[in-house]
Amino acid sequence: MRVALTFISLTAVGGSERLTLDMYRALKDLGLEVDLYTTYFSERAWEVLTDSMNGIPRPVVLGEPLINRLFSKTLLLRNLLVASYLVRRLRPHYDLVIETKSNIPLRWADVTYVHFPLLVDILKSYLEHQYRLRLYERAYNSLAIWMARALSGGTKPVMTNSTWTAKYVRGAYGSQRVYVVHPPVNYEELSTLGDDRGRVVLTVSRMDWSKKVAEIPDIARLLPEAEFYLVGATDPASGPVVRELKKRSEGLRNFHLETDVPRKRILELMSQASIYLHPPFVEHFGIAIAEAAAAGLVPVVYRDGGGWTDIASRIDQGLGYTSVDEAAHIVRSLLNDAGRLKELSTKAKEVAKGFGYERFKERLNEVISSLSPDLSAKYRNQPVRGYS
Repeated sequence: MRVALTFISLTAVGGSERLTLDMYRALKDLGLEVDLYTTYFSERAWEVLTDSMNGIPRPVVLGEPLINRLFSKTLLLRNLLVASYLVRRLRPHYDLVIETKSNIPLRWADVTYVHFPLLVDILKSYLEHQYRLRLYERAYNSLAIWMARALSGGTKPVMTNSTWTAKYVRGAYGSQRVYVVHPPVNYEELSTLGDDRGRVVLTVSRMDWSKKVAEIPDIARLLPEAEFYLVGATDPASGPVVRELKKRSEGLRNFHLETDVPRKRILELMSQASIYLHPPFVEHFGIAIAEAAAAGLVPVVYRDGGGWTDIASRIDQGLGYTSVDEAAHIVRSLLNDAGRLKELSTKAKEVAKGFGYERFKERLNEVISSLSPDLSAKYRNQPVRGYS
């Protein structure tokens, strides 16, 4: 079976980008012929993404139609159009086309991986802010909602990153074939960390307003007895976020900001930290949360989203917070109870073991096998052709 794996843009370093590369590796390990395609590509992001991964070839970079560039200032609409263009261009030449970035059940893909329920997020934002939106902003949101619905297909198979995301995908699109395929973590590597843990609290996140990382210094200010480290990648839009972090942390000796660090540094901090603190953001899964748990850090997360339902709540119901004060209280109580901290560290590793690479590959194989009747019918009278 020949597979085209498509991802709109390999220009940033995040969970969805890593998931795509892990999926490429798993499909190859399952014995399939796989080609990776993208539209936008960054050499810097690629080097960071593949720093600890071997055998991942550079993607084929396809151009986009000139008409799409008319939407250069409306990123969401442009991405939806590019995703549909990529898939429709490749579909006649492959047995299976998997799309991993549009976040809608794209009607032309054989299966889509959805990281977050795009239509739900747009609708929620629109309804919450509609009375404060300008006329052109309302028009833009309405167009985005229409386009997301027009390009999606409720009967198309969907893979999602958590049970939380799956629930919203079913509700938004009426999708019946929704498979939870948790992103993988390198459990074998991470579970061996942790020789010298201290009163260190670690946060790993992309420096983005949507991630609400600016709240971390506020929590650190309430806990001067602990050392807080916030590390993560930046992109061209990260400047204002980094400036806000420096402003909020002014005078704080227990808050440390490190950007664009190599993975070796993140692993070093994971081996020293006792607690992983995720920002107050509804994370749809949170690969950083899963990795921290695999390394034995006790995750304290916002009490909503997949990071809560699929990871932290399964470790202990007391690890979820809804405010800065509550987060500080939970972290302090954990640091002051060595016995409970050790017990929860062991439980965190047990939960994270279910997110290992082998389980990811096994689940991916189950999904592809379930699609085989559809694929057989689709290609019964159509020879597979090479793509160039």
